[in-house]
Amino acid sequence: MRKGTVILLVLLITSNLLWLVNLVYTRIDHAVTLTYHDASYQRNQRMLQKLVVVANNNLVGDTLTRAEGILAEQSNATKPFIKEACLIAGGLCLKFDQNELIVAVIIEP
Repeated sequence: MRKGTVILLVLLITSNLLWLVNLVYTRIDHAVTLTYHDASYQRNQRMLQKLVVVANNNLVGDTLTRAEGILAEQSNATKPFIKEACLIAGGLCLKFDQNELIVAVIIEP
């Protein structure tokens, strides 16, 4: 074989291997991206369900204990908890004041 033929054969094999590596990387990247999108969608879905509960029960202006009870009984997810003057429930923060009245609903980042 000639030296030029060997070089071209090596370049062809190298090129094909690079295309294969690129294809595998692209598939893995796509799968990871879809997983993150699905998790984000599920989180937003749970948050919207909590917002519907808050809106249907008109919890803004209501007491903290009533809001906590309603959110705990009408949701099948995690139990709401209190952190830094917020009742955290499914991605929502129900802000309360010193009188333990719900004053605002904030979406957690």
